[in-house]
Amino acid sequence: MKFVALDIFAGCGGFSSGLIQAGHEVTSALEIDSWAAETYQFNHRNVNLLTEDITKVDSTYFKVNFKDRVNLVVGGPPCQGFSVSGPRQYGVYKKENALVAEYIRVIKAVEPEYFILENVRGFTTATIEGRIKALNFLLAELREIGYHVYHDVLQAADYGVPQLRSRLFVVGSRHPIANPFPNKTHSLNGTQHLRPYLSIMEAIGDLPIINACEGTDNLVQYSLEPQNDFQQAMRNGSLGVYNHEAMKHSARIVERFATIQPGGSGYKLGTVKGKDAPETVYKSNNQRLISDQPALCITANWQSSYIHPLLNRNLTVREAARIQTFPDSYVFKGKRAVPSASLLRKLGRDDENFLSQCHQVGNAVPPLLAKQIFERLSVAVEGVDEESSEQLQLWG
Repeated sequence: MKFVALDIFAGCGGFSSGLIQAGHEVTSALEIDSWAAETYQFNHRNVNLLTEDITKVDSTYFKVNFKDRVNLVVGGPPCQGFSVSGPRQYGVYKKENALVAEYIRVIKAVEPEYFILENVRGFTTATIEGRIKALNFLLAELREIGYHVYHDVLQAADYGVPQLRSRLFVVGSRHPIANPFPNKTHSLNGTQHLRPYLSIMEAIGDLPIINACEGTDNLVQYSLEPQNDFQQAMRNGSLGVYNHEAMKHSARIVERFATIQPGGSGYKLGTVKGKDAPETVYKSNNQRLISDQPALCITANWQSSYIHPLLNRNLTVREAARIQTFPDSYVFKGKRAVPSASLLRKLGRDDENFLSQCHQVGNAVPPLLAKQIFERLSVAVEGVDEESSEQLQLWG
């Protein structure tokens, strides 16, 4: 079946990229953030993009423009309010949690044949305004208007994505369907039928080697040949990579990073040997990733969370994008990183309070996982038995 989709809470375009790679069509998208919208439009020039706050878009707009014109709605309401690693662990519930109701409002207006919602695993236990279970609310509302709703937590590494990333996916259909979730293609150590998890260096090992303070946002040509099918697929005809700029670490930070072993943390490094320097406590973890293992989860704040497996610096946007399975031809717009919103206000730089490239990459659905979800859904809605259906192509 061919999907014609509306992508809401579109971000930089992970869901849309997976849809298009799977052979489907995205006609329109909605994203509130200007920098994320710029990234989306640059990479999806044929999609009609509305840059607007969804709460200010009347239901009539969605009904008039999309009812009977799209058969699929996809989107992931902002997830920070649901994450157990964010303010929720302190009993703070963000107003973004209520945006799940906006997602439901759009579904009610458009009445698509199918929908898919993505969110953090914490959505399964989180509440709206501290009272209503978010997932129960979503399921009840959508079942009440006639949808058959299916949900599961998928581990991205099980589908060839080189990171440990668990996310909830909720699928709705006007009619009962077979299992809408794809079969796993990978496992931790591999089996007769499953490949081993893809490691971080298998994902990024062919990228141009740069040290702290080096690199550029502009095009850099490849210096190495692709070393495996994944790297070849990510290149996808590109002449090189964009957004491959390392953080401007001081010599002291580089020296401290050099002391951290694979899997080790820079949260509390202590005094550098032979130097009269005080102990430094980092706000973020600065954990060195392990070469032959998948990366840890690329979250919205990954830029200072992880150290390159071999080099003494944090990851670049391009490396994180590879880990998220964005092709090298995908260009991210806006600034690489920005201070927190509260600090920007103090500095009088409110005009920079948008989603940085780092945030855009971390918020996105991995396109490779999205591609497999849409491939499986298109088979499921046709009523094809899962065991007898053809093996879906992983790369390309």
